[in-house]
Amino acid sequence: MLLAITLGLSASLMGQSEPMRVNGFVFEPDSLGARPDSLSMVKFTNGVHFLDSLKGGKLDSVSALISRIDYGTKVKYNYRDPFDPYNNEVFYRHGQGKFWFFGLGMILLVVIMYFRAAYPKQFELRIKGIFNGYYFNELVNDRTVTQYSGGAGVVFVLSQAVFSAGAMLYMIYGGYLQLNNFWVFILFYLAVLGGVMGLQAIQFLFASSVHMESMLRRLIQRQYNVNFVLALIFFPLFLVTYYNGYKFGDAPLADWVSFMLVLWIVIRSILSFVGLFQDRQLNFLAFLYFCTLEILPYTVLFASISRI
Repeated sequence: MLLAITLGLSASLMGQSEPMRVNGFVFEPDSLGARPDSLSMVKFTNGVHFLDSLKGGKLDSVSALISRIDYGTKVKYNYRDPFDPYNNEVFYRHGQGKFWFFGLGMILLVVIMYFRAAYPKQFELRIKGIFNGYYFNELVNDRTVTQYSGGAGVVFVLSQAVFSAGAMLYMIYGGYLQLNNFWVFILFYLAVLGGVMGLQAIQFLFASSVHMESMLRRLIQRQYNVNFVLALIFFPLFLVTYYNGYKFGDAPLADWVSFMLVLWIVIRSILSFVGLFQDRQLNFLAFLYFCTLEILPYTVLFASISRI
């Protein structure tokens, strides 16, 4: 009996000293204290990947990364500072594009469609008469066409509305955002109409005093033609600039609009002066009239606006 107990204890001691073998790999008692590499784990588990993931997979590595995140020692408050001025709505950035400019475009489009439907021949003659003297003479010889009546009045109202919209756009991009209002535009438009009609009254008095009524009539109709065509060209540009100005970054949009307005007056003045040559009416009085009552008023206007 004693001999059997002695042999059993010696056999158990010999078994504990032998290394443990699993799947042909040797794992000593302390080898599990350090995590084996992935390749050894795959060999140990014979490709059973869920066992690999439990012992040393992606979840452990992600958990280890999370545990090593440095959250810092500073605490940020997440409430709005009531004394911060930029939390006030006054300092919020609002879009400058408003519906009134688009509504103005729709109104002008209706006016153009009405003019073409009611005065189709005059519509064609005014466009073709800019560069072709035959069509211009046909327009002027039509006694139904006067300074304000009929289609001439429609052209006058339309062209001055587009020019006023451009001037408003210049002031808006110049920093006067409070002017971005339809009723302000109406007041400005009426002021422009009154100013232009007052200037035409002075021009008529001057022409009547020196017997130049025929020259003035042809000159005004030629200006109406140029204004009408330029209004058709420039208003889409004003519309695109108004609603897409934010896409141009820090571009000087006020200078661009000012350039378009000045270009409008320059083109009209050049074509009007060339028309005096074509009509063979360029003399000293006509030249004096052109410089004092055509060039000087708009020069003063643009100089005044640029200093605002």
